[in-house]
Order: sequence, then C-alpha cells, then structure tokens
Amino acid sequence: MIEQRSAHILWVYVFVLYSVFLLSLSVLKSVEVALPTVYQIERWLGGDKWMHFKLSGILAILACFASERVLDLAAIKRTLRVFPVLALALATDEAFQFLTATRRFELLDLMWGIAGLLTGVLGYLLVIVARKNVSRC
Repeated sequence: MIEQRSAHILWVYVFVLYSVFLLSLSVLKSVEVALPTVYQIERWLGGDKWMHFKLSGILAILACFASERVLDLAAIKRTLRVFPVLALALATDEAFQFLTATRRFELLDLMWGIAGLLTGVLGYLLVIVARKNVSRC
C-alpha cells in the first residue's frame, strides 16, 4: 500500500516537472532564448509536427498516471476529465502564439498535439487493461 502510494506521488511529481519543461520550451522559443537548443530538440524528435505529437503523447500518459492519485475514478472517467484539460492547455499555448510577434498560430500544430494526446490516453488505457489482466492471472 505504501509503495503504491509513493509510486502515485512520483507520477504527480514527474508530471509537474514535465509540464514545467514543456512550458519552458514554449517560453524560450517565444522570447527567442536558447533557440539552437530548442531547434535541436525539435530536430531530434523528428521535426515540428512530430515534436507536437510525441511531447503531447508523453504529457497525456504522465497526466493519466498522475491523475490516479488525484481523481478517485475509474480509468475511463479519469481520462475523460484529463483529456479536455490537456487539450485546453494545448489550445491556450497555440492561442498565445497567435498573440506573440515572434511566433505564429498553426492549426496543424494543435491537431498533431491533440492526436498525441489521444494516442497517449489510449496507450494509458491499454496499460490499465493489461495491468488488470495480469493481476487476474
């Protein structure tokens, strides 16, 4: 019980740290600081669109696992609450880019991010189903 509780707390910390990392990347790009590093990360992840997809997918997985500690709901109901919050966060980030002179709003970026969120949420649900099947054996 204690091990499971500390694992849930760890997921919350990892989610928060990862969220701060993503926010930092966005801010650094907006204020044009450390651009070579930001662009290197972008290239390493396969380009702009794949970066949105992959980083959003990781965000969704971390958020779903972290939400196990916060939301005492079944996995499906939890993900139905987590997904819209994450989608709103992505949309807000893209909207701020519209207002920033150094950035531009791209609907495709948002769509790739949403696709990454969906993939991450579905991956999380597959892990939950697999976890339940293994525990039954």
